[in-house]
Amino acid sequence: MTVRFSSLSDIREFVGLASLQPYMVEVHDGDRKVNAKSFMEMFTIDFTHPLLVNISGEDNELAFAGAAKKFIV
Repeated sequence: MTVRFSSLSDIREFVGLASLQPYMVEVHDGDRKVNAKSFMEMFTIDFTHPLLVNISGEDNELAFAGAAKKFIV
């Protein structure tokens, strides 16, 4: 899935959602991949364009997409 953030509070909310999941959630900006559960790691990537989210398991991806739908582009 592809996501976009427009504010610091969006990133904070997304990290909170990712942190609640028992599976790995990663965010890719094209050059690097970070753990979406880490606020510090999330701030090392480029937010000026849409980001790719990688989640292990198709069922997990669908469940997370429902929770994170406001960020999906």
